[in-house]
Amino acid sequence: MRIEPEISGVNATLLGTFNPAIFTPAWFVLHNLLPRGTAESAQLTVAHKQVTAFSTDWLRLEVTSNQFRAETLQAPNIRLRDLVATVFNKHLHHTPLTAFGINRRVHFQVSSPAERDRIGRTLAPVEPWGAWRDELGSTGEHGGMTSLTMTQVNPKGRPRGGCINVKVEPSQRIGGGQLGVFVEVNDHYTIDGSSPEAGNELIRLFEENFETSLSRSDAIVDHIMSLRVNREG
Repeated sequence: MRIEPEISGVNATLLGTFNPAIFTPAWFVLHNLLPRGTAESAQLTVAHKQVTAFSTDWLRLEVTSNQFRAETLQAPNIRLRDLVATVFNKHLHHTPLTAFGINRRVHFQVSSPAERDRIGRTLAPVEPWGAWRDELGSTGEHGGMTSLTMTQVNPKGRPRGGCINVKVEPSQRIGGGQLGVFVEVNDHYTIDGSSPEAGNELIRLFEENFETSLSRSDAIVDHIMSLRVNREG
């Protein structure tokens, strides 16, 4: 990437029907999905029939009755793919699944509020807003882009109904709320869940497309970062 992000993460989110109560650190150890030491030091937030959530040194997991979400903030990201695929290929292959998302989230910092405002105005120009644009000011002090989402519908080469959503916002987590930029890429796949093999097909798509999806997401994030680099260099 052009700039080393302050915060960088990947999460895999599956939609379907789940039993949250089983997804404890002990269950992952029992099935050799996490080392015993890692699981024993895990921070268990909640374990209930409606929701389970815990975190380890590299993994954050949250499961509800209709969503399984696993996140990592540490490379290598391929561990996330392997964990999710093994859970649903080997141990829970009868789980009804309808959709998944491979999500890339990055917070990076720029040199000044003016630089961040220039990125916002490159992506969302104020000129089309008529006279009101003058009320926004020229420096961003009085307003500008607060959130922008671009969506690609039905990407080629995959089941219809999927989409790629890219969101760009000011980051409130870094730079004192003044210097950070947040970029999120949501790569969403969905299939007809009526087939008995729908879950297996969805996990196959997840495995096959995980690295390609992240490469595409990183290229999009890299371009947003380049708006800063090009302005300064």
